[in-house]
Amino acid sequence: MSSTPLTCGEETGLHDKTAGMTTLRRSSISWPLLAVAAGALTLAACKKAEDTKAPDGGEVSHAEDNGGDAPADADDDAAPEFLTVDVFEDVMNAKTGEVTDCFAAAKEKTPALGGKLMLEFTIDGTGKVSAVKTEDASTVKDAGLTTCVTDKAKTWEFPKTRDGQTMTLAFAFNLS
Repeated sequence: MSSTPLTCGEETGLHDKTAGMTTLRRSSISWPLLAVAAGALTLAACKKAEDTKAPDGGEVSHAEDNGGDAPADADDDAAPEFLTVDVFEDVMNAKTGEVTDCFAAAKEKTPALGGKLMLEFTIDGTGKVSAVKTEDASTVKDAGLTTCVTDKAKTWEFPKTRDGQTMTLAFAFNLS
């Protein structure tokens, strides 16, 4: 074969026969173009200091450069930074066992007890439960159960609210 450079799309005359298929090989690598593309990708991947601001004006925290797979330290496994509806629901689902304990105690006194316990939780800016109120739509009307859940809920902790103001969120427990 000659060493004449080939232009893009020019056939080399070599064929690749794999699994009964014939594919025409083309020599279309342009090394200078490849170098420019690699340089452009490298520059695009670099972050500038002014790009580290969050949309709300706060600083964006970057984990140690560990490939993004493992947490940089133990604090990354801690609770989320701010309370959101999703975080609230996750915490409430994790506390279902405590509510079930209260329900079991109330059911010993009232065996026919069951239904939907709908509560409204007021969470202060620091993430502490400041008030728990039974909603009118709740089908479970048992003072002992409500008192038990309220006492437990006042020990639950949530992440702080984003603006430091109280949040009131509702949650329903299906008890049967």
